[in-house]
Amino acid sequence: MSFGLSFIKRVAPPKKSVKDIGAVILGGDFQGLGIIHCLSEHNVPVFLVDYEYSISKFSRYVKRNDTNYRLLDETHFTDYLINLAKVYNLKGWVLYPTKDEMLKIISINLAKLKEWFRVPLPDWEIVQKFYYKENAYRIANNISISIPKIYQHRKLDDLLKQELSFPLVLKPSNKEIYYIKTKKKAVRVNNQAELLKEYKSMNSIIDSYEIVVQEMIEGGPRNLYSYGTFFDGEKCIAGITARRLRQHPMDFGHATTYAESVCIPEIEEMAEKLLKEIGYFGIAEVEFMWDNKENVYKFIEINGRFWGWHTLAREAGINFPYILYNFMLGEKISIHSSPRIGAKWIRLLTDTPTVISEILGGRLLLKDYFNTLKGKKRDAVFTFKDPLPFFIELIMIPYLWFKRGF
Repeated sequence: MSFGLSFIKRVAPPKKSVKDIGAVILGGDFQGLGIIHCLSEHNVPVFLVDYEYSISKFSRYVKRNDTNYRLLDETHFTDYLINLAKVYNLKGWVLYPTKDEMLKIISINLAKLKEWFRVPLPDWEIVQKFYYKENAYRIANNISISIPKIYQHRKLDDLLKQELSFPLVLKPSNKEIYYIKTKKKAVRVNNQAELLKEYKSMNSIIDSYEIVVQEMIEGGPRNLYSYGTFFDGEKCIAGITARRLRQHPMDFGHATTYAESVCIPEIEEMAEKLLKEIGYFGIAEVEFMWDNKENVYKFIEINGRFWGWHTLAREAGINFPYILYNFMLGEKISIHSSPRIGAKWIRLLTDTPTVISEILGGRLLLKDYFNTLKGKKRDAVFTFKDPLPFFIELIMIPYLWFKRGF
């Protein structure tokens, strides 16, 4: 049950042992639910903090939660969390952010928040090195990691003076404004007429210097890979590479809908090299695309919070949320083996319409789809031990479509 902080009677909190230290999950969508399920295997107490109506509050593992619709307001976020710690006796608990907006606010206010929580994030000086895509591209290029061709410009006229090779991709440097307003991560343009139209449309929402213009790497999700890891500032403590075969929508997805674990040492090495150069600490997903024309993996972006398919790692034998929890408490971390290759992850709610669209469009064969369904899979939401969130999500489909477009 959710309570508003203003209605809670403040009493002297009881003393707590290390065993009472739990996790504060910031965001109750399927990413947050995945964290909750992973921690529940080790009886880690969780406190769910949400900013919208979500499925995680219906989990049998969530005993305490609070909803605050102003949570993502940076003028409100930090004081709210600190007050939450005081009211609910959460001092020393580990923070688990699930949104990019949270990543920025937490890193900027890191010193203040670390007085109350264990915060597995670097400060803003480091976070801004990848939060803004142009910064991450510059760093990757400087250490000889391939990136998509970027067309540098300050305004549209500067861009049009260059020799452009279509198709191109237009995307915001960060998702703070453009994504919230349009529900789009990027836009493909096939010719100059489309470029003029889409650039001006994007420029009406964000400044021109925030628009990244780069080459389009063909192939879609079948060429999309990510390395998920817990990085301690110097090295990867644990990691897994995934091939993200389907996403919704397929061109520039809001989130992955189907992924498989693979072994590609080249991707692992590049991800670790890049994170070390940045000085990163915490959970990270480093994204790459295979360029068929140049036969090389090209760096796309870094996500410095829990991503959608992170529970694929649990299916493959790596429990990222619990590894992070133990590290922050100074406990011993045991990694018994490398991740299992061929582990599968699916989010049925968004994968089903994606598959139907791809089959009807002639871009996916039924036999290829059925091959991805063979064997054991981890569903993003459903588990027999905690089934209610899955059925609640089905009921919430109209709400999710209205709020996010999926």
